[in-house]
Amino acid sequence: MRTVSEAARLVSRAGAVFDPRSRWLAVSRSMLALATLTEILFTSDSALFSDATGLTPGMQCDGVRALSLWCLDSDVTGHVLISRIVAVSILVMVAAGYRPRWTCIPHWYVTCSLTASMTVANGGDGAAAVLTLLLIPLCLGDDRVWHWAAPTRPLGAYWRGSAFAAQLVIRLQVCIIYTTAASTKLADPAWRSGRAFYFAANDPYLGIPTAASRLILPSLEAPWLIKTITWSVIAVQSLIALTIIGRRRMRAVAVVLVAALHLSIIAVMALPSFGLIMIAFALAAFGRNSAGTGVERREDHHHRGTSNRYRAVRSEPGG
Repeated sequence: MRTVSEAARLVSRAGAVFDPRSRWLAVSRSMLALATLTEILFTSDSALFSDATGLTPGMQCDGVRALSLWCLDSDVTGHVLISRIVAVSILVMVAAGYRPRWTCIPHWYVTCSLTASMTVANGGDGAAAVLTLLLIPLCLGDDRVWHWAAPTRPLGAYWRGSAFAAQLVIRLQVCIIYTTAASTKLADPAWRSGRAFYFAANDPYLGIPTAASRLILPSLEAPWLIKTITWSVIAVQSLIALTIIGRRRMRAVAVVLVAALHLSIIAVMALPSFGLIMIAFALAAFGRNSAGTGVERREDHHHRGTSNRYRAVRSEPGG
């Protein structure tokens, strides 16, 4: 019971000094917006929203999905183009870092709309929808014009608490994602045997692109290399799940591992948006431990100086 109460005090103390307004969050938001932006700009409507027959439009607009940006005003001619323009405008503002307080909810709406309306959304799109939702409590208290600028005044106590709670959920979410990824692979005989990466690399749709396959695939014929790569993926994902919920240095290790894993996937299997989204997720989970604005440091320094002078006066004779 004592351990639980001590842990609660530590969490409360950390939340009281937490400030999410860091460059890590800025890079995470911009990278996340760019990943979704590349999908919209470089993927045709027929690929994004094709139905089972390959016809367009085939966006999913049933039930709650009817609230998607791509499903609003669906009777209007050119509504898909209008939705694209709106989505691109919002994502460009987020990527540039403009007004985090006012763009965080539209960012979530655009990302969630795309994920809901796409015929086949990948895991990265789903992760982006979750992350943009969790970033809202971290951004609503941010009154800066640009998220790249250093904060000039302290964050309010209410926003500190809600941002810290969201930060913990982001770390837990990353832990769940990679724990699930590693455990699912361990349940698959192909992964346990060490052959899964060979099958994935030769997949006609998600495997190594044709341009690179001639160089890479012949080297994958060596059984020891295939087993090493296959099991290293499981090991890295397990290590990410363990370190992302640890202290700052451990979370830094997790960020490096996530970046190395997904940059490798981008280089070998050409999945840029998925990789950028997962790296952005790790950066958001990394966060920062305490408030660090110049105003807060000056106020804290002034407060300590005032307290020291007060104690000095009290210690003098007659004080």
